[in-house]
Amino acid sequence: MISHLYPGNRHSNPAYIPALIALQNLVGWQEKEKQYTILRTDAGFGSDDNINYALSQQWHVLTKGIGGRRPAALARQITSPDEWQAIDTNRWLVSVPHPPTFIRPVQVWLLKWFNPQGKRKLATLCCSVMDWSASETLAFYDDRGQCETEIQADKGGLRLCRRRKRHFTAQEVLILLTDLAHNLIAWSANWMSLTKPLNTFGTTRLIEDVLAIPGHLYFQDGHLRVVQLNELHPYAQQTADGLHHLLDYFGFP
Repeated sequence: MISHLYPGNRHSNPAYIPALIALQNLVGWQEKEKQYTILRTDAGFGSDDNINYALSQQWHVLTKGIGGRRPAALARQITSPDEWQAIDTNRWLVSVPHPPTFIRPVQVWLLKWFNPQGKRKLATLCCSVMDWSASETLAFYDDRGQCETEIQADKGGLRLCRRRKRHFTAQEVLILLTDLAHNLIAWSANWMSLTKPLNTFGTTRLIEDVLAIPGHLYFQDGHLRVVQLNELHPYAQQTADGLHHLLDYFGFP
């Protein structure tokens, strides 16, 4: 996992290329591996420079364009309402006749929807996988929703809404710790073989309703020997069973 901390007023666009460079240095993907990897990003990262950099490094991209005046300008190329393809009850896609040019072939779709106030909204959707249809392209882009859900869950469950540290380095350490906590929580659900309803809980409920059950930890010679949970808690028995599975998973007697 890679984590870079930026000031809160920094736009996300300049962080894109440094993140890709760090990712390449960490994993060391070969060119043929990149050709099977799709970078899905939202409009904050969708500048032409970012798209071209990713394409030049042989990645595939699926991203919303950064916006500005371009979507409205492209919409003026659409001369007939019948050209729009309905994807669902509130979203339409159309292939742009004269799209912006990138260093590799890219499908450029224009996405139209209406916000709750009934105002028309437009965005470009750029995809370097050339054989996907309009509906497939949007469906794969929508799959990013799971990532967004996890981010929101981390903000609530791991208290990321405010970083109560004044110094930049202290904030970096806090972010790294929360990254580690995120992974441990995500993996622990499988390690503990949790049953319903615990195996349906997100980050917030796992922390507040499972990992925060009142109890006591008993150590001997620096090793955890006994875990006692308040048996009056409604999830105490399931959590205790999960802890047994966790210890078995790592080979503890």
